[in-house]
Amino acid sequence: MLRFLVYLFAFYLLVGLLFWAWHPFILFQPTLLSADFRYQFPQPFQEVTFKPAPDVHLNALWFRTASQPRQGVVLFFHGNRDNLTRWGREYASRFTQRGYDVLMYDYRTYGKSTGSRSEAALHQDAGYVYNAVRKQCVEDSIVVYGYSLGTGMASRVAANHRPRLLILEAPYANIPTLFRTQLPIYPYEWLSRYKFRTDSCFQHIHCPIQLFHGTHDRVVPYTNSQLLLQEPTSAKVTLTTIPNGTHRDLDTSKLYQKRLNDLLTKRK
Repeated sequence: MLRFLVYLFAFYLLVGLLFWAWHPFILFQPTLLSADFRYQFPQPFQEVTFKPAPDVHLNALWFRTASQPRQGVVLFFHGNRDNLTRWGREYASRFTQRGYDVLMYDYRTYGKSTGSRSEAALHQDAGYVYNAVRKQCVEDSIVVYGYSLGTGMASRVAANHRPRLLILEAPYANIPTLFRTQLPIYPYEWLSRYKFRTDSCFQHIHCPIQLFHGTHDRVVPYTNSQLLLQEPTSAKVTLTTIPNGTHRDLDTSKLYQKRLNDLLTKRK
C-alpha cells in the first residue's frame, strides 16, 4: 500500500509538472496564415496592421456596416483557436447587421500576427487596439465583446477605459478557476502562468456587463458565469442563461438573438 501511494504521488507530481509546461498549448491553439494570404468575406472590410511594440505586428480587420445611421463600433476579442478567417465569418455579420462597424484582430502568433506572447503583452496589445478604435469614434459608442479566451482581455480593457457596454460570451472567472472547475485536484494558482483575472476586473468596470453562457458548456463550465455574478462591482451585471447551450452554438438560440438585439439596437 505504501509503495502504491508513493507511485500515485509521483504520478500526481508528474502530471502537475506536465500541466505547468504544457498549459499554454491548451490555452492558445493558433492557426498561422502566410503574409500574402487574402481574406474573402461577403461584407465590406479593410485589412489593417497595428504595431504596438517593436517587431510586433497585429493583423486586424475592419468590417463596415451598411446601416445608416451607424450605431457604433464593436471591438471583438476572439477565442483560443484558428484565426480571423473563422472569426470574421462567424461574428462580423452579428454586429454589422445591427448597425455596428466591427474591429477584430489576431493575437500574437495567430494568423498573420507576430510577436512574443505573454499575458502582459496580450493585455498591452488589447489596450493599444482599444485606443486605436477610440481615435475613430466617441468612446460612448464602443462596445467591447469577448468570446471565451477573449473575455479576459475584453474585461481588462473595460476596466481600464469607459466603453458603452461590455459583452462576455462563455466567460471564465480566471484561468486557474477554469481549470479547477474541470479537474479540481491541483493548485492551479501556482501552476498556471496565465491568470486572466476576469473576476478581479469587475470591481473596476463602470459600464453595463452582459454575460451569455450555455448550461451545457463543457469547455468553460457555466459555474464560471455564476461566480462572476458574485464579484463586487458598481456595474450592472446581467447573465442570460441559454438552456442546453454549449460552447459554440449560442447564436442559434432565439434568447441570445433577442437579448443581443435589445443590447445593440436600443441605446440605454
